[in-house]
Amino acid sequence: MGPEEADAKVKLATTRYCDLVEQVEAAKQDLLNAYAAAAREGLGPEELADGSPFTADEIRRELRARGAQPR
Repeated sequence: MGPEEADAKVKLATTRYCDLVEQVEAAKQDLLNAYAAAAREGLGPEELADGSPFTADEIRRELRARGAQPR
């Protein structure tokens, strides 16, 4: 592998990584918005945390930030 091929591989890997970071952030925002909608329907942070990648305290903070009052 020469320097040009190595550079191309680095650029490709960087692009793939940046794309994935954007996808993960979008998925995180979708999940947090879904929690807010669920909280508005009466579910609490403890219920939402079951099986979640976030703790009840983290969810509670995010609910407040989205204007959904945790119960």
